[in-house]
Amino acid sequence: MPAEFQLHSSQHLHLGAQSYRYLLSEPLGYQPADGWPMVVFLHGRGEIGGDISHLEDFGPLRYQQRHQLAAFTLTPHVPEGRMGWELDELESLLDKLMARHPINPKRVYLTGLSMGGFGALNWALRSPQRFAALAPIAGGDPNLLAPWSMQLDARPICATLYKRLNQLPIYLAHGLLDDVVPAKFSQELFDTLGQLPREATLNYIQYPQIAHPSWEPVYDSPAFWAWLLEQQQSSVADSEPVIADMHEYQGRYGSEDDFVTIHQGGRLELHCQDQDGQMMELPLAAMGEDMFSCSIGVLRFIREQGELKQLVLARLALLDKLD
Repeated sequence: MPAEFQLHSSQHLHLGAQSYRYLLSEPLGYQPADGWPMVVFLHGRGEIGGDISHLEDFGPLRYQQRHQLAAFTLTPHVPEGRMGWELDELESLLDKLMARHPINPKRVYLTGLSMGGFGALNWALRSPQRFAALAPIAGGDPNLLAPWSMQLDARPICATLYKRLNQLPIYLAHGLLDDVVPAKFSQELFDTLGQLPREATLNYIQYPQIAHPSWEPVYDSPAFWAWLLEQQQSSVADSEPVIADMHEYQGRYGSEDDFVTIHQGGRLELHCQDQDGQMMELPLAAMGEDMFSCSIGVLRFIREQGELKQLVLARLALLDKLD
């Protein structure tokens, strides 16, 4: 029986400028006393641009056409001409909707496929305290993405970074025949997380006969949605640490166009080119020693013999500090 919900299409404004259009499904019927759950779904690269209605064929909206799903669902849409997910814009969109609707803040769930899987993991690494569970499908570890795409050696695992996820229930899935995003991305993420102390469940489902679209059996499965909505957010504190000396992070990285400066108010700011050669100015927020977040993801400053190295996780970009 199809689910009973209303579907709205709206435009989000971020800092006064047009951001993502999005689809919001609102459940009908008796409202829980503590508010409805919310499922946030991030689509893949193949769904960039075009008519937003085609997103109804993916994720929770596809499932809701045939099954009951007692939750709000949020499906933002990346417009033509933009690549990847901007975390600041996603944060402000979620904040707006949670202020407007009866959503339980302890039951917000994050999932995504392919590009959306990498985006979901970056968002969770940045703000693990926001979510009750994480499900990156056909995505995996963004730490592997830039070195793999540029045929470089993988960088060392940052245990401090991944420990941020130790209280977050995680569901990974990947097709072993995937020739778009290698299954090793999910396997190595599963292995890394499994070797660290954990306080929440960690699941990894492999599909031996499926290539890239491993999201189809996942999102078509009532068992997956039942697992997701059973999870409850733990009380995770996430205050910004204090960095004693920001000046050591200043300097050029990669090319003459990639550099870090100290901005007004004493915050660091990364200046770098996007994939189209356009300059970006990205304020950095400290997450820990040598680890910062910005609107495109989490950055690590890796030290090698006293020299700082920088890795941008959310984009196909690797910035090395020049000698």
